[in-house]
Amino acid sequence: MSEFSGLLDLLGAIFKLLGLEETAMLPAIALVALFLIVAVPVGLLARSKRATVGQEGMVGLVGSAATDLSPRGRVYVHSEYWNATSDEDLPAGTPVEVVSVDVDRMAVKVRRSSAS
Repeated sequence: MSEFSGLLDLLGAIFKLLGLEETAMLPAIALVALFLIVAVPVGLLARSKRATVGQEGMVGLVGSAATDLSPRGRVYVHSEYWNATSDEDLPAGTPVEVVSVDVDRMAVKVRRSSAS
């Protein structure tokens, strides 16, 4: 409790130094507290989300082989055609999942049906 009293004394001194009324202290404290109550959880939630842009955001996306991959070819992922490689030969039209992305090429694997 003494810490809170000391904080109020410090804030009172700062308000006097700035030429503000002490009656404005309570609304100012309430606004800062409200901001922290809203901003901290939003920030923590944003940190826990999966990347959705750049190379990291492409991993896990599903597309299809636009050409035969043996082991290189082209795939259609996220409304774009990409040069791709696969560990196995895949015919055109095969559903694929992005495993990794390099500067101009992505590695893909066969997308297995989740119902199987």
